[in-house]
Amino acid sequence: MMNLVFPSHLVKSRTRSSNIQVYHNQPFPIEEILAVLYPLFGQYYPYNDFIRMITDSDHIFCSYDRIQRRCVACALVNNKGRKGGLYLMLFGVRQSNQQRGVGTQLLKSVVRWAHQSGYAYIYLHVHVDNYKAIGLYEKVGFRPDEYLQDYYRQTPKENPHAYRMLLQLR
Repeated sequence: MMNLVFPSHLVKSRTRSSNIQVYHNQPFPIEEILAVLYPLFGQYYPYNDFIRMITDSDHIFCSYDRIQRRCVACALVNNKGRKGGLYLMLFGVRQSNQQRGVGTQLLKSVVRWAHQSGYAYIYLHVHVDNYKAIGLYEKVGFRPDEYLQDYYRQTPKENPHAYRMLLQLR
């Protein structure tokens, strides 16, 4: 089992009514992160590139279900540019845990941490036909910033277009 090593002083957050706890940069086994994200995105990236994305991420947020004893959602986030921005590279919730508020809780935790840490903005890319994800991002405050024609042309997606969505934090 391969473990990721992160500073242990970073924060964790939890909502009162939930068995889900959100952790930031904790040493979860890479297999736990893969178990969440690879079924959702593995068809678009070679396995080794996927491992590299995880290990090269500046920030990893994981929602951990204390009853199921496993990660149920993850977000890979990278620092971007000199203007204090963040790029939400991958964000996913296990299929069996979708539609239960887990994604909203995780995304709000990322946004709250970014705001408290002094970041100016967060942006992400989302497929134009991924209405569920777009709805989640808009619910948390992201807005479409740019339409990107052929953004996903290297993937097997039938319609390769995307939106860049942006959330201003200050």
